[in-house]
Parts: sequence; C-alpha cells; structure tokens
Amino acid sequence: MKPISRFRDVVAAFCLLASLTLSFATPDLGAAPEAEPAKKPKPAESTDDASAKKEEPGEAKKAPAKSEDSAKKPGAKKPPPAKKEEGSDEKPDSDEEKKDEEDGEEEEKEPALHKVEKGDFELTVELDGIVEAAQSTAMSLIPEEWASLVVIEAIPHGTPVKKGDVLVRLETEDLAEQIADLKKAAPLAELNLKMARAQLAALEKTTPISLDDARRSKMEAEQDLAYYEDKGRQMAEDSARQGVKRLEQSLSYSREELKQLEKMYEADDLTEESEEIILQRTRNDVEYYEFNLAQSRERTERLLNTSIPRDHDSQRRNVENVSLAWRQAEQNLPDALKQKRLEVEAQERSREKSIDRLANLEKDLNALTVRAPHDGVAYYGASKRGKWITASTVGRKLMPAGKLMPREIFMTVVKTTPLRITAAVPENKLRHLEPGLAGEATLVWNDDAPLATKLTTVSYVPYEDGTFDAHFSLPKSGKDTPAMFPGMKAKLTLDAHSAEDVITVPRKAVHRGDKGERYVHLKNGNKRTVKVGKSDDKVTEILSGLKVGDEIKVP
Repeated sequence: MKPISRFRDVVAAFCLLASLTLSFATPDLGAAPEAEPAKKPKPAESTDDASAKKEEPGEAKKAPAKSEDSAKKPGAKKPPPAKKEEGSDEKPDSDEEKKDEEDGEEEEKEPALHKVEKGDFELTVELDGIVEAAQSTAMSLIPEEWASLVVIEAIPHGTPVKKGDVLVRLETEDLAEQIADLKKAAPLAELNLKMARAQLAALEKTTPISLDDARRSKMEAEQDLAYYEDKGRQMAEDSARQGVKRLEQSLSYSREELKQLEKMYEADDLTEESEEIILQRTRNDVEYYEFNLAQSRERTERLLNTSIPRDHDSQRRNVENVSLAWRQAEQNLPDALKQKRLEVEAQERSREKSIDRLANLEKDLNALTVRAPHDGVAYYGASKRGKWITASTVGRKLMPAGKLMPREIFMTVVKTTPLRITAAVPENKLRHLEPGLAGEATLVWNDDAPLATKLTTVSYVPYEDGTFDAHFSLPKSGKDTPAMFPGMKAKLTLDAHSAEDVITVPRKAVHRGDKGERYVHLKNGNKRTVKVGKSDDKVTEILSGLKVGDEIKVP
C-alpha cells in the first residue's frame, strides 16, 4: 500500500472514531436529553477498514504532526509518490497533490550538461547605416553688415549643379540704396574731416601763444598794481595838491602886484590911460587865479577822495581778472586742444568705418547671389551623421519671401563621389569593430545588389544617444552597382570573426571570477579555468582549458 494512501486511511479512521464517541456519550448531570440519531460517517477512501480500525488513536495523531514538521523544514524533499498496488480501489491523486509533486521535481532539477565538441564559429555584426558624401560644402551666409536675407528664388532640393551655378537669389534693392547713400555722403564727410584737421593744426600753434599772453597780462597787471600802490597813488595825490598850491601862489602874487600898482598910481594923483590898462589886467589875473584856484581845489578834493581810490580799486580788479583769465586759459586752452584732437580722431574713425561699411555692403551685395562652390548635388539643410536634420525646416525658408538667418546652413552641395556609409554603432557592438574589417552592404532600396565594404574609421567618442560613429567604404559607382546618393539607408553585415574546428560552449556556461578569470563548472562540480576568445549572443569560443568530450554544466 502506498504511504500516502495509508496515511489517509488512518486519518479517516480517527475521524470516524471521534464522531461515534461524541454521538453516544451521556453526561452524569440529570436526565440526558433525547439523543439525536448519529450521523452516518463518510466511508473511508480505502477499503482496508480492518487496518484502519486496528490503528490506535495516539498513533493516528502522531502521523499528521510528523508530516507538518517535514513540510515546514526548508529544502525538505517530498517523498516520491508510492506505486499503486494492483487490485487497489485507491482514487487518483488530486490536482493539488500533482502540483506538489511537480514542484518537488523542479527543486531537484539539476543544471543541464553540455558535451564539449569542435565545430566552425562565425561572428557577424549587423548595423544600420546611411550613405554619406565624403566631401561636401555647407552653404551659409555670414554677412558683414547686412542682416535682411529675404529669398527671391532657390533651386529645388536634389538639383545637380556645376561650379558657379546660382543656388539662391536674395532681395538686394534696399541694400543697393544704402550703398548709393553712403557713396553720396562720402565727399561731404571727407571735406568736414579736412576742415577739422586744419582747425586742429591752427589750434596746436595758437594754444601756446594764448597761454603766454594770458600769463604776461597777469604779470603786467600785478606789476602795475604794485607800482601804483608803491608810488603812483602818492604821486597822483601830490600832483593834485601841488596844482592847488601853485594856483594859490599865483593868486597871491597877482594880488600883491595889484596892491602895489594901486598904491603907486594913487601917489601920482593922476592915472594915465596906460596905467589903467595895467591895473585892469592885474585885476583880471587876480580874478582868473581866484577862479582857477576854486576849481582846482574842487578837482583836487574829487581826485583825492574819489578818482584816485577808484583807480586803485580798478587796478586791483584788473589783477584779479587777468589772474582768473590766466587760470582759465591754463585749464581750458589745453582741454580745448585735446577736445579738438579727439573730435578729429572721431571723425577719422567715423570716416574709416563709413569706408569699411561701404566695402562690406558691396561685399554683401555680391554674396546675396549664392553660387555653387563645386560640382555636386544641392541638398536642403545641414547633414549630421548622414541625416539631413534641417531639410524640412529650411525648405520652407527657401520659398519666395522666406527669410534666412545669418550663419544658418540652408543648403549643402555634396559631391556624389566618393561616397561612404556612416553607421551609429551601439556600445555593446563596438568591441567587435576594428579598422579594416570587411563585410557586405545592401542598400535598402535595392537589396538584390550587395556591395563589398570595409570599415575605415571608428570613433570611440560617444554621441548624446550613446552610439559611436563608424565609417565604411563603398565601391565606385558603375553600371553593375545600384544608384547611390547621400541620405539613402543601408544594411551592413560584417564578418567580425571566423574560425574552423574550434571549441565553443554556451555563453552562459562561462563565468567570471573575482580577479577577472574565466571558468566553467564541470560535470562533477569542479571549476575549470578557461581562456576565451570571441563570443556572440549565444556561444563563446574556448581557446584553452577544455577538450573534446568534457561535460560542463549550463545554468
């Protein structure tokens, strides 16, 4: 009998015994209520009732406890299902029991074994690429002065061009008008500059002279004041007083003379006509001197009290004025000369700028007709890693009345030969690439014509998306090669590694140690250090450490 079936029989017998005991038990207190008829117990799953009845209750209780302890132990293996005996009426296991059995089998499942063999190993790398021109010229306008770039007409996208062909024409009417205005204003600006230079030359000469005149005037005024205060005022006062005194003396002399004549002529008792004339003249002299003396006294008093003090004050003020004029001349005249020099320099710079601006505008006028720098095909916009990233945006600006921005790449003239393929390489494939690696390129538009290609350069500087640039050569176009133009997409298949009769194992069977060593687990569980070669997503090449026939574990 199976252990599980026996266990079920024991549990069923125990339940039946407990049910009968509870049904027929009578309490000691008082009259017992009428007993309900005992419920018919469920038949045991096993037909071996005799065996179930012989089991003691204690033994039946111990069996479940032992089973629970076994289930609680971590990692405990479940007993394998017992084989069903022939002729037994035991029912099939339930779904839950089957699930428990399957879980037990999974826990006991051992890692798969791989038998080491030799064979051929090929490592290929597949990439997506874009056809790109090896030589191209980005067209943009960098005006010196003019900023209004309004399009009149532009050739269509993808137009073949020759060197010198017109690519874009821009509006030039306003620019030509400004050039004409500058040319008309040039003679007047030149004349004003000439006059300013002449004025500066004259000022360079007159400024020292004017400074010397101001200094001399100050010195002379100071000398005059000092002389006047020392001698001049006193002399003027003395001269005024001396004039009064002289008149007083003259009047005194005339009066004395008149007095003597009158006394002399009175003694004769007879005055002759001539004597009368002499007396009259003397009287007139006295009268004259009296009048002049009165006037002289008045003038002298005015001179001493008013005119001479005023003259003194005037000379003092004159000294102050010429001193102030001298100080102003010392400050202003050099400043005026410096100002004139700066004005002339500013006019010269303005004139030079005007000449340069005129030359720049004329240069811009010629640049507003954009011409092809070499033969090729005209593409709208700028190219980045083979993709025309601004073609749609620039296409709208190259329509009539569209406006371009200075330094904006609006068109690129690409040479159709030589061409190359540029691929954005994910970082996990970068280790398989080395310059010179050969492979096959297929254009998306014509995948029936594969082309031989070779890796020329690899950049190990990542872009913002975490990819790296790789460039591949393309054969020259001919009658047997499909048409190729920059911007076309291509598929690349590269032969990164190829070996015959080598050992390869599943990649996940190779482990890395703490020190970087590689090892595998043999069938008996021992570690085996190996030397690995190339690997792809599935297998790894083993250079040493294993031999044909070895068996290793694969997780």
